Amino acid sequence: MKSKYREIRSNFIDYDKNIMYIDAWRTTNSNEEGKVIAKINLSNSEVEYVDEKAKTDAYAQTVIRSVLNAVV
Repeated sequence: MKSKYREIRSNFIDYDKNIMYIDAWRTTNSNEEGKVIAKINLSNSEVEYVDEKAKTDAYAQTVIRSVLNAVV
């Protein structure tokens, strides 16, 4: 799967807002700071894209679909 992201994680939830943050890294450099590429509202399953490229990135979409499937 070709992607501009090397790693994507979906392991941070803001419980006050009921939002899950999808974070991504572009390199394997341990000093690189992850960037939020999408936010998922766990109440209504709405996805807000912070990085527009995540809308068409296969890896990002796989992670986002996985989260959405787990929420349902």
